[in-house]
Amino acid sequence: MDRSEVNRQCMTMNGELQNGFAMHSGAFVLETHSPADIARTLIDSGRQKEPFYVFDMDEAHRRIQHFKSKMPRVQIFYAMKSNDSEYMLKLAIASGLGFDCASPGEIYKLRKLNVNPKSIIYAMPSKTAEQMIYARDSGVLHTTFDSSYELKKIKQNWPDARLLVRIRVEGKSVYNLGDKFGCGHDTEAIKLLDEAAALGLKVVGVAFHVGSACSSIDSHENGLRYARALFEHEAKAGRQMKIVDIGGGFLSDKTDRIDQVANIINKALDEYFPDKSVQVIAEPGRYICDSSYTLYCSINNVRKVIKDKEVVNMIYLNDGLYGTLRYNESWHKVKRYRVSTDEETLEKAILWGPSCDSTDRIMENFTILLPQCSPRDWLILPIQGAYSFGFATHFSCLPMPRTRIVISSELWYKLKDSKVFKTSDFVVKPDINEPLPTTMPKVITENITTDVKSLFLLA
Repeated sequence: MDRSEVNRQCMTMNGELQNGFAMHSGAFVLETHSPADIARTLIDSGRQKEPFYVFDMDEAHRRIQHFKSKMPRVQIFYAMKSNDSEYMLKLAIASGLGFDCASPGEIYKLRKLNVNPKSIIYAMPSKTAEQMIYARDSGVLHTTFDSSYELKKIKQNWPDARLLVRIRVEGKSVYNLGDKFGCGHDTEAIKLLDEAAALGLKVVGVAFHVGSACSSIDSHENGLRYARALFEHEAKAGRQMKIVDIGGGFLSDKTDRIDQVANIINKALDEYFPDKSVQVIAEPGRYICDSSYTLYCSINNVRKVIKDKEVVNMIYLNDGLYGTLRYNESWHKVKRYRVSTDEETLEKAILWGPSCDSTDRIMENFTILLPQCSPRDWLILPIQGAYSFGFATHFSCLPMPRTRIVISSELWYKLKDSKVFKTSDFVVKPDINEPLPTTMPKVITENITTDVKSLFLLA
């Protein structure tokens, strides 16, 4: 098969296109192999040269089921901004989840997959008139607000919307969303609720978010207590609210990370919202998708240097800051793929990305200790499913890694007849040795001599 035919086929595969190439070629249905087996086979075959992800659909499914089991009253509205890949969204749809959207583009993506707009909350407290009109015309009913100006815009552009007042809840989080969104529950919210009523707008609930990757276990309980007070204010005014949105912020490094906070949330719901007719929703994103993606990154070069009188290995990777490794969290780890049976000395390492930019350094704030590596080695970076692709750029025309999607035969059997999946979305009895399509662009050999003139030609 010549190169043009490969390009053509890549462009017609299922999945998103990148520089004319498909990001994946359908989920491999695994009978006996594990996701790690798939990665091992690709690397050991020597045919896979470029970095790649393995997306373990079963791991994401386990996270969804664990969340449901620990908080049975809480309905999941997946925060798709964390990972909006086609198969992650389809898995969420097949699992019966709702969706937290933050842009018209996200709404469009879900509507293309035939998601009911009533299963979407436009959880962005500050929207343009055009964005409101798009959501309205798409059939979305619910959105959030935290300011008087937002209420006035809603009155003009989306008067039939069902609103949730977004309040600020403090917590120990990696990303403090309260710095940007949320009104004071005791200083602003009541005035806004009364203003909404005066404008003839319908406020149906309270929303809060404790911040992304929140480690303070009492933050959700505080938010529920604040929400209860606002429910009581509305009831005294003869107005009824019926939804509490507890947001996200759930840590993702381990499946049982939510167990302790789940117990607190369940007790708080029993105390503050014993009426089961009150709908309770949450917006987990990172917790669901993060651990299901593992990056296997090839090494381009290694240099040994002396820094501060210490030997340091400078390792040049084929993905980096401008690709899918833009942000690194405290739970992120890196290890060498090849494990020696002999005890090896760990040496300090600096990880560089593939761009020409000297700021393209990965995990800069970490002390990285690795065995001696060579350009023949690969590094493994687990727990990379959240925000990796969303934050990636196209700087210097560098490509993003491909993704090998895998699913167990057991989960495939449960999902294959779901309306959201097509038969072609799965590859039964796959050739696990098959490398992923290259990210290299098509070579142009035509018209090397051209009428486009340059003043400078290399000798």
